[in-house]
Amino acid sequence: MKKHLLLLSLVCIAITAHGQNSIPNGNFETWTSGTFDYPQNYPFTSNTDEFFQYHLPFNVTKITDAYHGTYAVQLTTNASATDTAFAFLLNKNPNTNNGPNTWTGGMPYNQKPKGIRGYYKYNVATADSATILVAFSKAGSNIRTYFLTIGGIHNTYTLFNLTFKPALTVTPDSVIFAAISCKLLNGQQPHGPAGSTLKLDSVSFTGVSSQPALMNGDFESWQSQTYNNPANWYVQSDNGNGFNRTTDAVKGNYAIELKTFPGNVNNHPAAQPTQISNGFYPKNCNQCYQMGGYPYSHQTDTLAFYYKYTPANASDSAWVSCSFKKNGINIWFIGKGLHATASYQYVEIPFNIFGQTPDTAITSIQSSSWNDTSLSYVGADLKIDEIHFKSQPLTTSIFNYENDNTIHIFPNPSNGKIQIQCSGLNVQSLEIYNMLAEKVYSTTKILQQILNEIDLSRLQKGIYFVKFYNEEKIYTKKIIIQ
Repeated sequence: MKKHLLLLSLVCIAITAHGQNSIPNGNFETWTSGTFDYPQNYPFTSNTDEFFQYHLPFNVTKITDAYHGTYAVQLTTNASATDTAFAFLLNKNPNTNNGPNTWTGGMPYNQKPKGIRGYYKYNVATADSATILVAFSKAGSNIRTYFLTIGGIHNTYTLFNLTFKPALTVTPDSVIFAAISCKLLNGQQPHGPAGSTLKLDSVSFTGVSSQPALMNGDFESWQSQTYNNPANWYVQSDNGNGFNRTTDAVKGNYAIELKTFPGNVNNHPAAQPTQISNGFYPKNCNQCYQMGGYPYSHQTDTLAFYYKYTPANASDSAWVSCSFKKNGINIWFIGKGLHATASYQYVEIPFNIFGQTPDTAITSIQSSSWNDTSLSYVGADLKIDEIHFKSQPLTTSIFNYENDNTIHIFPNPSNGKIQIQCSGLNVQSLEIYNMLAEKVYSTTKILQQILNEIDLSRLQKGIYFVKFYNEEKIYTKKIIIQ
């Protein structure tokens, strides 16, 4: 009996604790805001990745150190403790992983330039060089992509002048212009040291009578963009689109909303899910594990959250998952597909990590399955709120113990045969869990105002938790079987 009372005391402390969340900002109440300027007609910049995926300062910026006019653009390779993040700007999202030699679309343009010129400053002599890239296309096919590397220490503006070789033989209908702060290895993967800084101004095509109407090569016209990011989360989305801070929340002011957006996989249109995670993939890696996460050291626990989901395709499912690491190595994984529900539903994912105690956890949420790439999946809409481990409840207190006098359980303690009475409370379902967070009983047949008899005598002696669910709240009661 003393052992039971001691366990009961410890459980009460755990349930009513208001300490630091095991999943930081799991209630999505804390957001960071960032505003930056980008060159007009060049909305695709590394600023999106810096803000959402790497939590680094914006690295494509407007500067007044111009060769001509008022402004120029500056691109700087940033660094975190674990990675470097190069800077880039493009006038069109390529939506392909097949490299710049396959890029199509961009600014409308129907002339055949002989080359491209402009003025630049650069700050790295030998370890790095910036890249200028131009991709011409016609009728949805790439005609030619040209690369120019510019490097060395140039503290004053220096002319670059690239002649296109071989020359264009077909008149294009569109062109993509890109500038990158570092080298482009084999035309595929940019990489370079932190601090590489390119200042660029007065860019134009040569050997033609006019420039593209949307070129903005003097970088005099700029637009402003403001992003909101859930604190302690990394967002993987389409240039900052596909996710939203929503007031349709279970508790508090906000929840997170993720949508599946139209993208491109291997040069083919495809649906791509928006994902948020406590971890991130390093910028310069092909096959690697997520980094980041938060300290976590429980082997047995339950991941819990609320969600609502409107899939665009009946066979689609959103996903919530958690990976556990020890000394940087993945040791365990849990995940669950989420299906359509018009109102918030409560979900628990119990787990027992066998053999090892983790030191880090990474939680990830996405709006569709990675396998669901058909465009019919575009538009799937997921909302998540109050995600946490039951060992460490949220400060919003949804799962705190409710000593509500509308619910009566007796006798308690008991031999397993109990009676439950709900006075004026519409209980939709009931679940009972043991001390290992394992569900041992559930029913949807709980009636108001009368005694509901439940036989738990088959269960082992110990402490159990009874959860009552209605449309607005969860009530938790403790029972002891002797």
